[in-house]
Formats: sequence, C-alpha cells, structure tokens
Amino acid sequence: MRRLSGEGIALPATLALYYGRVLPATRRELGRRRREAAHIPDPELRRAALRALEEKGSNVEAVAVFATLAPRRSRAAVLRAIVSLQVAIDYLDELDEAAGAELRNGLTLHRALADALEPGGGRGDWYARHPRQEDAGYLAGLVEACRAAVSRLPARDPVLPAARRAAQRCGEGQSHTHAAAAGAREGLRAWAAELPAPDGFEWWETAAGASSSVAAHALIALAGAPGGSAAEAELFDAAYFPAIGALTVLLDDLVDAEADAAAGEHSYLRYYASSEAAAARIGVIAALARDSLRPLRRAGRQRAILAGVLGYYLSQPGSRGPFALPVRERVLATGGPTVRLLTRLLQGIR
Repeated sequence: MRRLSGEGIALPATLALYYGRVLPATRRELGRRRREAAHIPDPELRRAALRALEEKGSNVEAVAVFATLAPRRSRAAVLRAIVSLQVAIDYLDELDEAAGAELRNGLTLHRALADALEPGGGRGDWYARHPRQEDAGYLAGLVEACRAAVSRLPARDPVLPAARRAAQRCGEGQSHTHAAAAGAREGLRAWAAELPAPDGFEWWETAAGASSSVAAHALIALAGAPGGSAAEAELFDAAYFPAIGALTVLLDDLVDAEADAAAGEHSYLRYYASSEAAAARIGVIAALARDSLRPLRRAGRQRAILAGVLGYYLSQPGSRGPFALPVRERVLATGGPTVRLLTRLLQGIR
C-alpha cells in the first residue's frame, strides 16, 4: 500500500474547512464589495470595480484558502484581510490597464497595497496620477478594512513588515508587467534584476514571482498565528518568493497561452525559447516550490494548498494546448500523486 504524503494527509481537512467555512464567508464578503462598487459615482471607476469582481472574483476565492492556515480564533480577521487585499489588487489591475499602463500611474495606484498592511497609516493619494478619482471612498474602504483586520492579529508586529514588503513587491510587479505589455519590456527586466532573488532563477521568473500576491497572503495568515516571529516571516517569504509566486503566474499564463498569443498580450512564457524549455524550467520550479514549504509550520496543509493550485491549473482546458501540454506533463510528473488526483477530480467537475 502506498504511503500517503504530508499533503495527502492534510488535504481532506483543508478541503472541508475551505468549502465548509472559508468559501461561504468569502462569497458573502464579495457580495458586500459588489454592493459598494455599484455606488461608485464615476462610471469608469465603477465599471472597473464591478468588472474586477465579476471577472476576477475567482482570484479572491482562490487566495482565501490561505485562511485555512490561521488558527480558529483569528481566522475571520485573516480572511477579511486577505479578501480586502485581493479585491484591491484586482481593482487596481483593472484601473492600470484601462488607463494605458503608464508606469508612474501604476506604481502610485499600487502603493495602496503596502498601505493596507500598515495599521494606523494615513490615507494615501493613490489616484494622484490617474485621470479619474471619484470612487466614493471605495479603494480607501478596502485599505481600511484590511488595516482593521490585521490590527487584530496576534503576530502583527513581527510579521507585518515582511507582508508589507511582499505587497509592495506585488504592486510594483503588476505595474511593471502592465508597462511591459504596453512595450516597456526593458524596464521590467531592469526592475527584476534589482530584486533580491536567489541564484538560479531567470529574470522573468523572478519578475513573475514578484507580481504574485501569494506571499502577502501567506504572511497575513502567519500574522494570525500566536508566536509568529520576524525570522519565521522571512522563511515564509523566501518559500513563496520567487518559486511559488512564479509557479502560479507561469501556470496562469500557460492556460491562457493561445488566447494571449492571438491577442498579443504579455506572457511570461514567451521569454522561454520553446515549449520544451518552458516545461523543463517550470518542472524545476514546481519541485523547488514544494520543497520550500518543508521547514514551515503547517507544512502539510501548505503543500496541500500548493497541490490544489497545481490541480486547478492543470485541469483547465488551456493546459492541454500544443504549447502547454509538455509543461502540463512535466508538472504532473513533478507534483506527485496528490496533484494527479486533484487534477482528475477537477477535470471531472468541469
């Protein structure tokens, strides 16, 4: 009989908690944000906010899984912080693209993300370079909701500095990625070269990892755990950036590879010389991502979450396209039996 892996053992409890408690609470929170967005007076900002919630609400539901890492006592606050931050990320993503992806505007808008993880901070002039500003306090409300939630977390003081850095990195990554889509690719490369990433990662892999929000959400969950320390926060951040962040962004690009190519959209996969080269590197990153979680608290549950992320992407129809298929096969082989099981189960649900 094959022995269950750590993530295989943790998976049933993680799924039960997520579907039983976390996901329903997340959807209630999203419903509240939709009602608020509907009252934004500026029509363009209102459309951006509602479109982000409609088209990217699945992002919020996905990252909400990190709330399963938090103890019961702090889980509600962790979840509210995660949801508020991700809704802000998706809203700013829409705004930046709609405004033409001008880098200075994107960087100014995205300062709201780091500010959201600074309890007691002031209200920033995030719209200073944006042509539209009348949002009736929508963005400020997201920032304040996140601040209020994280201010109640037991390990906020030692952990939130690392979470703010991760959120700032994510905002800068989103801004530079949008600018690269508009043609400023050398700026993206120069920015990525300055990031403190470990040796062995290509610059675009580092950039992809930086633009992901998963490190910030994992650190919010850690801030909800009594005894969380600054040293442990650094371990968490090193696990999620760049490997896990890069993996999520690369697989997201993978399932959209054909559509992005047809539309001329920016994709981090295009920096690889071929599908086979992408498969080899993403397989390596998948192995690094899994191993990076080994020294962390609740490692089994964190690896179950990672397996769920991989299963979600590998079950998508886009993962079986001509370019994507070699990558899919390599990641399935690297991920092991839990990833293969989840991929089959999620394919059956579609």
